[in-house]
Amino acid sequence: MQALFSPQRYIQTRSKVFPPLKKTLGRHQWVVSRSLCMYRVFVLGDIPPAERNSALYLRIQQWSPFAETGRHAVWRDETAQVWIWDEAKRREASEAFGANVSRIFPETVLRERLENRDALRIVSCTEGLDAQVWKNGVLAGSRWWAELPHPDGWKRFLLAHDLNPTTLPPVFEEIPWLDSPWGRTSESGSILSPRHERLWLLIAAAVFAFLLIWDGVTIWRWRHAGNLMAERIAALTQEVEPLIEARTEATKYKDAADRLISLFSYPTQLQLMADVAEKFPGKDVLLAEWRYNQGNLTFTLEGEKSDPRYYVEAYQKLPGFKDVSAEPGRKPNQLEVKMTVGSEK
Repeated sequence: MQALFSPQRYIQTRSKVFPPLKKTLGRHQWVVSRSLCMYRVFVLGDIPPAERNSALYLRIQQWSPFAETGRHAVWRDETAQVWIWDEAKRREASEAFGANVSRIFPETVLRERLENRDALRIVSCTEGLDAQVWKNGVLAGSRWWAELPHPDGWKRFLLAHDLNPTTLPPVFEEIPWLDSPWGRTSESGSILSPRHERLWLLIAAAVFAFLLIWDGVTIWRWRHAGNLMAERIAALTQEVEPLIEARTEATKYKDAADRLISLFSYPTQLQLMADVAEKFPGKDVLLAEWRYNQGNLTFTLEGEKSDPRYYVEAYQKLPGFKDVSAEPGRKPNQLEVKMTVGSEK
């Protein structure tokens, strides 16, 4: 009986979709493989708990490269563990199979996690490998590779997460599937939120109508009661609509004000350029590209070949610089450096 009602999964990879081997009466799920997901951790401790879902939505919109973004966020206290994917391509694949799925999950939340301890591991996925950094039960870092990474790439991954370079850990070849995800998204918000107020009114009308039928009232009385209820819903809707609009406007202006205030926490680009140039190892190094957006800085160096580890260590030590990573650029003599910057507090 357990197998009869176990989840029926469609697993989407980069090249194909694996449908359930045998369709039963169980729940249907769509699993987006790790190879199709981008992963990032957001720490929102400086934002009130009631506003964190809205703030996270804005951060995801700024981060996502997709025109239509599918997302799954798992909260642990003030930390959000977020996977995103191309929702347009996922829906296209789902429609091609005629799959009527009610739940969509990234592969990672359906694989066994590490509870309340720090660890570094490489997990064998449906497609490729997932390098994972776990800190106190939180997936602090994750990167997908099609095959075992080169030692240089592995070192850059470790340095980006403040870990000492080590040899590759053994690959966990058999990580079993879970019946239920270890982390469910809370993004949809509370059913008591303002946007569900009309839904509650409609549900109340349906329940009231059902009770009338259950009590065996006549069709005429049921229609009459339904008309009265419709009039009451219309009246309540007119009364509630201005309040909902006012609350929406207030929230929008507050979010805009918060974003403007947050800009003052970032240093000027002139100061950033000066701090960056100060750590150049020689005059032969040139700044080829510069991209900066609200605390996220990416620049490209061009010149003599340098050890990426030098730049990671040099900029990581500067006040206000964190999450520093360096990797080869588009040209052989280029190096791309990424980091997050903020004020010294």
